[in-house]
Amino acid sequence: MTIFLLIVVTIVVAVGIALAAGRTLRPNQFQAMRAFAQLYDGKFTQTKTPIQTTVSFDLNGQPAMLRIKPPVGYDGRSLTEFRTTWPEARLRLQIHPRSKLRPDYFYDESPTIESGDAHFDEQYRLYAENSEAARKLIISGVFSALDDLNQMARPGAAYVEIHDGFLFVTLEKTFGYVSQLEQVVAYCSEIRVPSAREAAAEPASVANRTLDPVSPITRSICNACGDVVKEDGVACDDCGAIYHRRCWDKKVGCVLYSCEGKTASEAAVTN
Repeated sequence: MTIFLLIVVTIVVAVGIALAAGRTLRPNQFQAMRAFAQLYDGKFTQTKTPIQTTVSFDLNGQPAMLRIKPPVGYDGRSLTEFRTTWPEARLRLQIHPRSKLRPDYFYDESPTIESGDAHFDEQYRLYAENSEAARKLIISGVFSALDDLNQMARPGAAYVEIHDGFLFVTLEKTFGYVSQLEQVVAYCSEIRVPSAREAAAEPASVANRTLDPVSPITRSICNACGDVVKEDGVACDDCGAIYHRRCWDKKVGCVLYSCEGKTASEAAVTN
């Protein structure tokens, strides 16, 4: 009888350990985001309305954000979005995979243009207000990491948008391991550093031109809607989180889980 009880206890303990290990090893997008925040010394936040998880961190001296967004449009997939600053504030373009055209993600009605790169034009649709500037970026290989991002996003796809001095990369997939998030950011980092490639592809007189200065961390992203706060911004008096005034007034308080702030003050936002 004693031996039988010992065997039963051993089996129960073993099953418990196996279940605990399974829970630990199972992919978990929120745990992955927490681990990413620790790895990059970033700020991890979860908002209540809308429900989303965000990590704000420093990337090569510029502010960056990685977040899990609720499903958008008819497909019902949660999304992973990366965003950071772009050195040319006047550039405006969008890139859609031809196999996964999603007009509900974007609002830009610029006409589709051909880049001149056969592989790119076969795989992607390009929308841009300044077609010449967009073609130079494509030809110089700035967006070569898009193929890798689309591989990672399967069965979904990856989309790119640049406007108002910001780069946005949206993937139709969430990731349960921090190593996957690291890889996403690594590929996005290849997209957001065009200067060396552009300089090699352009004449010296063009490559040495003076670009509009980009403020290091003064551009802010609204914690309620996720869009850039260019004017009329406010900061939560309790935690300092930035919002559009209209978003703060609509939510009537801070949306961060870690904060119960109900009052806000005007925030200085530099464009």
